[in-house]
Amino acid sequence: MKSSEIVPHLGIHIRQNIIPQGMSVTKAAEHLGVGRPALSNLLNGKASLSPEMARRLEKAFSCSSKDLLAMQTNYSETQAADKEAPSNIKAYVPTFLALKANDIELWASQNISARTRFPVFLRTLVNSTGLNLTKVDFPGNDDGERPGWDGFIISDEGTPWIPRGKSGWEFGVNSNVKGKADGDFEKSVKAISDTDRADMTFVFVTPRRWSGKAKWTDAKKKEHLWKDVRAYDASDLEQWLEQSLAGQAWFANETHNVNNGVRSLDKCWNDWADVSEPPLTGKLFTSAIQAAKRKILSRLSKCSEGPTIVAADSKEEALAFVSQLLSQTAEPELAYFRDRVLVFDEPGALAKLAESTQTFIPVVHSREVEKELAPYAKKLNSIVIYPRNAFGIEPHIVLEPASYETFNNSMEDMGKSRDDIQRLANESGRSLTVLRRRLAQVPSVRTPEWASEHDIKVSLIPFLLVGAWQYKNEADRCGIELLAGERSYSQLEREFQRLAQLNDSPVWMTDGYQGVVSKTDLLFAVGDALTEDDLTRFFDVARMVLAEDNPALDLEEDQRWAASMYGKTREFSEVFREGLSETLVLLSLHGDALFKGRFSLNAEVEVSKLVSSLLPSPLTTRTLEANDRDLPTYAEATPEAFLSILEADLKSENPGVFGLLKPASIGPFSHPSRTGLLWALEGLCWNPITVLRAVMILAQLAQIEIDDNWANKPIKSLLAVFRSWMPQTSANLETRITLVKRILVKYPDIGWKLCIEQFDTRGRIGDYSHKPKWRTDGYGYGEPLQNKIQVKTFIDEMVGLALNREYYSINMLIDLLDRFDCLNEHDQEMIWSIIEKWAGAKATDAEKAQLREKIRVTVFSRRALKHSSISAVQKKLAKSAYDSLEPSDLLFK
Repeated sequence: MKSSEIVPHLGIHIRQNIIPQGMSVTKAAEHLGVGRPALSNLLNGKASLSPEMARRLEKAFSCSSKDLLAMQTNYSETQAADKEAPSNIKAYVPTFLALKANDIELWASQNISARTRFPVFLRTLVNSTGLNLTKVDFPGNDDGERPGWDGFIISDEGTPWIPRGKSGWEFGVNSNVKGKADGDFEKSVKAISDTDRADMTFVFVTPRRWSGKAKWTDAKKKEHLWKDVRAYDASDLEQWLEQSLAGQAWFANETHNVNNGVRSLDKCWNDWADVSEPPLTGKLFTSAIQAAKRKILSRLSKCSEGPTIVAADSKEEALAFVSQLLSQTAEPELAYFRDRVLVFDEPGALAKLAESTQTFIPVVHSREVEKELAPYAKKLNSIVIYPRNAFGIEPHIVLEPASYETFNNSMEDMGKSRDDIQRLANESGRSLTVLRRRLAQVPSVRTPEWASEHDIKVSLIPFLLVGAWQYKNEADRCGIELLAGERSYSQLEREFQRLAQLNDSPVWMTDGYQGVVSKTDLLFAVGDALTEDDLTRFFDVARMVLAEDNPALDLEEDQRWAASMYGKTREFSEVFREGLSETLVLLSLHGDALFKGRFSLNAEVEVSKLVSSLLPSPLTTRTLEANDRDLPTYAEATPEAFLSILEADLKSENPGVFGLLKPASIGPFSHPSRTGLLWALEGLCWNPITVLRAVMILAQLAQIEIDDNWANKPIKSLLAVFRSWMPQTSANLETRITLVKRILVKYPDIGWKLCIEQFDTRGRIGDYSHKPKWRTDGYGYGEPLQNKIQVKTFIDEMVGLALNREYYSINMLIDLLDRFDCLNEHDQEMIWSIIEKWAGAKATDAEKAQLREKIRVTVFSRRALKHSSISAVQKKLAKSAYDSLEPSDLLFK
């Protein structure tokens, strides 16, 4: 609805409410002392109320001249707002980059990408200079070749370049400009109805100069097929570009021209994403966008209340985030703001451009440019970027590490395997800044800026060695002091806070906790600053912390979840323990490469000694339970020593390991104490060197029947290793077959279970075993095998081992009959032969009767006859075996 329909002309009010009812215009004019035409024009809306007329009305009819003049002002303002400003008015924009038509034409003629990037260029011009835009649709990049209009706009207000109302846009970059224009014109006439064309402007755009543009436009207008017809060439685009600050920045970035320290969001994204192959995917910011989009839309949609502050691990990550946030994929409403954004990398340009009458959204990431922004912070909606741990700053948006789902989905989208994803998650802590470094192909990107300063490296060493801690925990604080040598915790805290302010900071902090973003990243960055004294202090502290008993074990199992209520907690926090044990793994893995013989101690040997001292002989169940969560890490840190410790314990008179295999209660706060041990052994099964010893230990433990409802048992871990179609080991086919044979010899009952488990290939369900976090032993393994021949070969071997034994128990024969339908005819015949041989040997009548009943149910029952596909030959052999089992004792017949 128009505003003039809401605010009536003042003459109506004067006629109805000021001049007495029934008084003629002539009589009223006499009272006012004016001519009749003057009053008539006012009353009929043909003239405005003057101050003099207002005073006359006040004296003649006792009304307020002040109120009347206020009403006149309100009406005049409403009328002015209703009238469309002339479309040829151009906003004042200071001279910025002085790009010319030649630059545009050169770009179009020498760049293949111009075909798909030209729509993005035009969209930037439209969004950055348009007024009251209702719809802007200029598909570019991968969507540039979709059918329909190349561009479509609905605008409630015209500009020199954008028609008022609806306009359909066509464009082309090839040299045959007229041919392209004619073709697009005819195509659009056919595609659009007469009614719609009468209300729509046709616009053709070329990035080349077109001398026949005016003649072509005049000719097309005379056909009266559209509301209006326009055509723009490189010269027009040069003038339009002068009006668009964002367009100039975009084009300068696209063509690698001088940009005066200003970038577009497209350029920021390419700078961030293109360091890897394939480029980093925008999906990495999915979880961050979901958390932030409502906030940013709310702030950008209204008058500025000051800068929107975004905090991130690095300015590069924050800029990439803003680029994805203000895009069509995040929220269509946010995409409009994208083409008004200018990213200022250097001081000097912002203050000059802020004098423009054209609004834009400055994004700044340096404190120098932020000072430049300060006088305009209430005039311009802006985005200011800070380090994630900055003090004294209240960010509106904080970029946390990517969620598990976002990280995994994004890595899959980039073609990474499950093992790649796990490795990258471990190395980066799901920090996108660190992930970018790990995937970068350029050495300068792989090394953080702060890594070039020796003092910073030295200050990071104690934080690296511990990884994470509770900063309010007194024991944790003392532990860090011991790692740092002569520095007090207050000194360390000051250093930590300084490090937290760095761009691409290597440290993080959150409620109650502090730590390093990525241990692997940090270890390689500061490894050359580590000294032998640093390592000696680390091993002393690790021995003290990891040897601490767990007082919660003094409580009954169902009370341990409330250990803190009973005062039964360790002095050092769990994150402190975990951080130290993970450092053991990293030093064992990378120590030799990092220290290159600089030290007299050998990191791998020291780690082995430390783990041996933590799990001393004789090994007790209490010691194992106290180290339950750490056992997988110990095994990963020193596989040889860990296996030797377990093997020695299992040879002892009273193995402590057996104490972990007691049944565990079921409850919301209960968990089996065997979990850590099983994860440790599963992790060792991935390595083809340690798998033999690990599976033999699992086989020995699997002999103990654990009567509880928890799924994690030694036999389950063992079955996963030898799963025919999805083995949880890197051992090859021959090795796996050999291992089963060894288990059959030493632990025949367990070997039997491994064999018969492979018979049934229907309804396969398999889960993943625990994999080492830092070692790459299982890298590339553990997924379903694609080589079906290998799967079949392993199954055939297992069937052969099961059907060629010297001895069978009644339970074994029942197992074979349970899986009868899974075998081929030849193997089925072997089962009947085995049964007849067994029946004629030492089988008791009770056993014969039991097996006889099993055959009846399997082959001859009504259900078996209905559902089974047993052949006539097999039924005949089954009848023979059945008859051979007839008991001699009448009691069992």
